[in-house]
Amino acid sequence: MTGKFWPALFWTAAVYNFIAGAPLLLAPGLAAANAGIPSFDPQHIIIAQLAGLVVCLFGIGYAMVAVKTPGGRDIVILGLIGKLGVCALVAGHLLWGHVPQLLVLAAAGDFLFAIAFAVYLSGPPKAPAVA
Repeated sequence: MTGKFWPALFWTAAVYNFIAGAPLLLAPGLAAANAGIPSFDPQHIIIAQLAGLVVCLFGIGYAMVAVKTPGGRDIVILGLIGKLGVCALVAGHLLWGHVPQLLVLAAAGDFLFAIAFAVYLSGPPKAPAVA
């Protein structure tokens, strides 16, 4: 998988993360309602917004990998850890029966990205773009 595949994958991951993170960051109450979970207590809104910010920040990282910013491989390692962490948390909560279906779907997407990130990392290091 060479050529335009990896940049397209990482642009897709960036957009995916922005779609997931921006609602939490900008409209946490609406994001909760769309996910089928109770509204956040006012003192907990900041936690949802911080989570949304981190998800969007990873999206920026994936965009940086897509344009072959130096250090992109390290960003992918962090992304892989994050994606697997999401999967582990959702799986644990699934066992308890407390996960909205939308979050299960999102975690399934994260699992697919984790597989792709692992394949990317298993190959030779990619050269950064020449300025």
